[in-house]
Amino acid sequence: MRKLKYKDIGLFKQIVGKGEYKGILFINVHYYRSGEFHEVHQHTDREEIFICFKGKGKIICNSVEEDFHEGEIAIFKPTEKHGFKADSENPFAYICIGVKI
Repeated sequence: MRKLKYKDIGLFKQIVGKGEYKGILFINVHYYRSGEFHEVHQHTDREEIFICFKGKGKIICNSVEEDFHEGEIAIFKPTEKHGFKADSENPFAYICIGVKI
């Protein structure tokens, strides 16, 4: 078992790396300051699960923006274009889990 406090890990931390667990490619924690964003992109080699645990922001999925709030989960299939941006006034944070397909 691995246990940590996500509040003590900085703006980005990879918690699980490729090959450590079967099926899980990685688990990352991402923090965004107000107004920061992650460019829209896509993957062909994995599905991704995002769990918002702080603040609010927007998900951009296939050119459509949707609100993404603390307590919500978003799951992307391979080739679905996605990106994120933090609210202009609030920080935003999520856990991303990459799953082997």
